[in-house]
Amino acid sequence: MANFDETIRYVDLLSLYANLLSKTQREVLEDYFSYNLSISEIAENRKISRAAVEDAIKKGKNKLEDIENKMGSLKVLQQIRTAIDNTDDPQLAAQLQEMERTLKHGI
Repeated sequence: MANFDETIRYVDLLSLYANLLSKTQREVLEDYFSYNLSISEIAENRKISRAAVEDAIKKGKNKLEDIENKMGSLKVLQQIRTAIDNTDDPQLAAQLQEMERTLKHGI
């Protein structure tokens, strides 16, 4: 099972880039990271082998990392979140939150 920081990272990457993955990669990664299902549970639910689940996780994670390395959207999202946390200006915070929503839902 993934550690907490890895889980948060991949949940964020999935929220940004899920539509760029294959259907199987997307669904398996969502089961694994978002729903915290084990490899065995995913394999049983999908009626596929554990090896197929492991392969989908590995390839999906690699693809998400490759996309993030090219796009950098998660890095920008993290910078926006930091700016929101560090501002006392409600108008600026609202603008930053709108940027965050656009970034998360615009791809």
